[in-house]
Amino acid sequence: MKNKVISLLAWVVMMCLMGLRPQRVVEVRVLSYNMHHGENKWGESNLRDVLKIIQDQKPQIVALQAVDSLHENGRINYQIRRLAAQTGMHYLYGASDSLANGSHGVGILSKWPFENSQKLTLPSSPGADPRTLLCGLISAAEGLTFRICSARLEYASVFDRALQSAYVNQLLAPSIQPVLLALDMGARPNEQPYFSYRTRWLDAAKGSYLPTWTEGISGDRLDYLMALKNTRVRVKSYKVIQDYPDASDHYPILATFEFW
Repeated sequence: MKNKVISLLAWVVMMCLMGLRPQRVVEVRVLSYNMHHGENKWGESNLRDVLKIIQDQKPQIVALQAVDSLHENGRINYQIRRLAAQTGMHYLYGASDSLANGSHGVGILSKWPFENSQKLTLPSSPGADPRTLLCGLISAAEGLTFRICSARLEYASVFDRALQSAYVNQLLAPSIQPVLLALDMGARPNEQPYFSYRTRWLDAAKGSYLPTWTEGISGDRLDYLMALKNTRVRVKSYKVIQDYPDASDHYPILATFEFW
């Protein structure tokens, strides 16, 4: 009887210790890129370069800004869908602005299917170009469901950028689920639009001075990958990809986030 009690106590202690162990770490590799409306610096298609970047870096999620869907020569040049077909990824597209021959906006590619999606119009002053926040809900592993959001803020107006940043933060920061955010903010970390994210968000490139704009100098960081701090998350790695300087006027950025 004594041996049975000891065995039972040992089993209880073992189960308690197992319960205290952290769950398996889940890595999520996210690439963000302003793809310059699908054109390189010479006005030619840059989709092959974008595809090569994705294939080389092997992200599980790709957030794209300045994505077009245009009618050309009787056909629809649906850029995000073409990239999805060539990478085997799932996709979302959120049009921001209607054009005479189509639209442009933001997109998301994902290794995992989207369980839900949401597109919201960002606030702006009269006469400013419309801007969109696009979000997708993803279940990456057992116990890990998160939102990935992509947006391109107004580049021509500091007021609108600051207004849109405050709106995005107000909208996403209360989330009880993890949130990853990819932004072409058009602002440096020492400028007003960035200040909305200093408290509630983990900046994957915090402290980096590498420019994300091809004509930028040290400190010209305009593109961001962030994670909401309301969950157990950390940044494992971050880099600016400078291998294709002529594919766009922005560099792609890549971050690996760890959830546990």
